Amino acid sequence: MTKNVACAALAAVLAAAPLSAQVPLSSRALGMGGAYIGVARGQESLYQNPANLGLPNSPHWSVSFPTLALGAQSVGVTPGQVWDLVNYNDLDDAERQEILDDIPSDGTGVEGYLRAPLISMQIRRLAFGVTYGIQGEHSINKSLVDLVLNGFDQSKLAQYNIQNTAGSRASFWDFHAGYGTRVGPLALGATGHYFLPRDRVRSAFVNQRTVFNNAVPTDVEVTYAGLQAKGGNGYGLDLGAAMEPIPGLTLGVAVDNVVNTMKWNDDNMRIRSVTLNSADYDDGDPEAILARYEDSETEFDLDATTVSPAINALAQSLRGDLELAMPTTLRVGGAYVLPTRTTIGASYTSELGDASPVSALWRNQLSLGVQQKLPIITLRAGVATDGESGNMLSGGVSLGPIQFGIARLHTGKDNDERNGWVSTISLSGRADTTMP
Repeated sequence: MTKNVACAALAAVLAAAPLSAQVPLSSRALGMGGAYIGVARGQESLYQNPANLGLPNSPHWSVSFPTLALGAQSVGVTPGQVWDLVNYNDLDDAERQEILDDIPSDGTGVEGYLRAPLISMQIRRLAFGVTYGIQGEHSINKSLVDLVLNGFDQSKLAQYNIQNTAGSRASFWDFHAGYGTRVGPLALGATGHYFLPRDRVRSAFVNQRTVFNNAVPTDVEVTYAGLQAKGGNGYGLDLGAAMEPIPGLTLGVAVDNVVNTMKWNDDNMRIRSVTLNSADYDDGDPEAILARYEDSETEFDLDATTVSPAINALAQSLRGDLELAMPTTLRVGGAYVLPTRTTIGASYTSELGDASPVSALWRNQLSLGVQQKLPIITLRAGVATDGESGNMLSGGVSLGPIQFGIARLHTGKDNDERNGWVSTISLSGRADTTMP
């Protein structure tokens, strides 16, 4: 097998599922483990609490462009083992078997997200920005991993199946603007969102066929298909309140997505498909497989007599997911600045109502963080937990206009264990003067 065997056979699968889960869109916030609701000022208030725009000591202006927030986690196996799967040819038989043994019986998968606030700007009490987001997930059956990485084995014929192998993806633009004002000692704020949905995808292996030669099974062909809806619209509203009861102490509460909706169009669905066989497993070219998949795109007619039951079920699943609501999320917390220029922050976040396909990593999250400003650099560290099996350790640094944050994630246990990393990087600047 070539070095790209795993990538070649898995390319169509993973390409349909670039990413899922939400973490702070600010590098500073991630560095403090998400404990940032009382720290955020300027344009960062858009993503933490719009009421902070109305607080005193906010900068006269601030800007960030662009911010890139990227995270991914694997199910059942560690991120390092996922990398080993991509470079499977470098492993010996014992290492390959060890990885397969670690994969849960119902398969493994990849989850993740990408958020890219291309620009966000604040001028006095007003802030606005444009963000692109994409997230999704994909699972793959353990027997298919074995088939792809070790090739067809006649003795395992009864084990090969395409169950628990499916994915979803959602991508959208978010145009948002926020405003904050003071009413006595209290600051109040709101952020409005206008969403432009792009792609909504449901994909899965939809067919498995054993190839025979003189009644002897010689290969297993699997067909992968993806259905796509494009375009749509939506809106959302965030509300917040904040105050500084004593110098250096900021307390705040915010509710994201108080009202919101996002809906994709269902009048122009498209379909892609590709069939993989032993030629692809053994020495397939990843780019060629993806080219075959993309070149197969055509309009999809649900009423056509040639639509198979599996593709029909995939289409019905997609139609049921074309309207989704961002999770209504409550966030409370605060921060205190010590005379040593040390900031200590804490926050609690909880999703209200039913879970959403774009829900956060955890429904509930408690975060603690610290920030230390030094003459030419600012350092950050934080921890977070969901109160059960999830935890996050994070750190960050600011050096001039460069902001960087990174976090290690772990959640679940046994066969539902997930491990991953999140990182953010951005360029930002703000005025040296502040408003009263």
